[in-house]
Amino acid sequence: MRTYLVAFVVSLLTGLVLTRLLRDLANRLGLYDSGGGRKIHKQPVPRLGGVAVVLSMALPVIGLAFWQNDISRKLWMDQPLLISLLGGGGLLFAVGLLDDLREMRALVKLTAQVAAAVIVFAAGIRIEAISIPFLSPLELGMLSLPATVFWMVLVTNSVNLIDGMDGLAGGVVVLAGGTLFIMSVIEDNVMAAVLLACVVGATMGFLAYNVNPATIFLGDAGSLTLGFLLALTAVHSSQKSYTLFSIVAAMMALGLPIFDLGLAVVRRFLSGVPIFRADQHHVHHRLLRMGLSQSQSVVVLFAGALVLEGLALTFIYADDRLSALAIAALVPLIIVVVRILGYDRLILSARRARVMKGIEGAATEGTRTLLRLRRSPVDDFGDLWERLSTVAQELGLEQIQLEVTDAGVQAGVGGQRHWTWTRSGTSSAERAVHLQSVWSTETVLSLGGRRIGRVEVSGQDERRILAPLSEAWVQVLCDTLLAALAPLLGPVDDTLSTPHSVHTT
Repeated sequence: MRTYLVAFVVSLLTGLVLTRLLRDLANRLGLYDSGGGRKIHKQPVPRLGGVAVVLSMALPVIGLAFWQNDISRKLWMDQPLLISLLGGGGLLFAVGLLDDLREMRALVKLTAQVAAAVIVFAAGIRIEAISIPFLSPLELGMLSLPATVFWMVLVTNSVNLIDGMDGLAGGVVVLAGGTLFIMSVIEDNVMAAVLLACVVGATMGFLAYNVNPATIFLGDAGSLTLGFLLALTAVHSSQKSYTLFSIVAAMMALGLPIFDLGLAVVRRFLSGVPIFRADQHHVHHRLLRMGLSQSQSVVVLFAGALVLEGLALTFIYADDRLSALAIAALVPLIIVVVRILGYDRLILSARRARVMKGIEGAATEGTRTLLRLRRSPVDDFGDLWERLSTVAQELGLEQIQLEVTDAGVQAGVGGQRHWTWTRSGTSSAERAVHLQSVWSTETVLSLGGRRIGRVEVSGQDERRILAPLSEAWVQVLCDTLLAALAPLLGPVDDTLSTPHSVHTT
């Protein structure tokens, strides 16, 4: 226990000193997070706090490696852990630092996270089994690789995405790291416990400058590396004795950032927006929109995180029934939180906006199609009917039927009394089925005060945009038909066409 205490104190004091030095250096060099846009802060703030955190964690570990005792020997013997730290952790720290200095695409960072996870798996640290209440440990077999990669990327991304408010990501890391530390000590996983003591100490040193109003930010170099280390130590501990330490318990300990990430993915998917598109609807954003200050929001989120840390610890001391009850209790809790934060209304609003945008686009395109029909004069009725058919096909109509009366025939339309256009590519059998969900509009045609015929237009319900819009398109079709016939039939009455009846079957 003395080693853990020394590691914690050294990393804490180093974090306090290095964070201040790097903050002042970043201010002199102009290495700021400019703020504005979707970010909460409006003033430039240095974002190299992650460098101080990582260096503060590394110092006691490096010192331990050259201090001859039982723990240092275990460190040198744990080759998988060393490879994972240097390979995976080093990769994410480098990518995060590059992103802090010059923003990188989300896909590049995701690729780096997957690569780091593969390094961990190749080194030999893997999720090979999961302990679930009432069941024997579930051996994953061939699913070990995707499970390990998914877990590593999930936790790394979760910590990275929750870093959006002063003190939030650092505080979550301290709480989750402290819980995982307790689990590691109970499991007698010395190396994981040492690493977590360093993580908690260095992060607490950084938090002294990151509470609201923050004078330095964690940045991706810090959030990606810290998330990676939490995921790594959880897997490392689960390998030691998965009958007590389960990935399920670790997921509880990291429940807040994982919940935020999972909710973001589900929300964006249901809203019909790209999953990787950044927005201002994470949990902490929603709390601010509810009227809470940054400090109040952080307190609320910390309270929620503490509840989850307590549930995580129950998986060590509780029997299967209590563990299952803890998991079951999360379901109604999540539903209540989602409704309180207004995510159901947000998703519904986004889906409505998406539908309205689609309607607007369809209306614009349909109007352009109709304008092409009226742009140039027609040579004869046959030419008009051919153009009308083309437009109807583009508008997604099902059928047009034109019937003229004796007055129409005598006026010059010709000897034919009936014309029918049917959408191409639809068989008679398919049309018989479609008749169960077809709308139909009938319009009377009149010229010079004389009724010369009628037009019936039908279309499938699923292709309909809005009833008033579809009916307006039908009216334009009829008016275009009459306007083209006007030169042949003499003066046209003021009312070109009059709706006779509208019905839907």
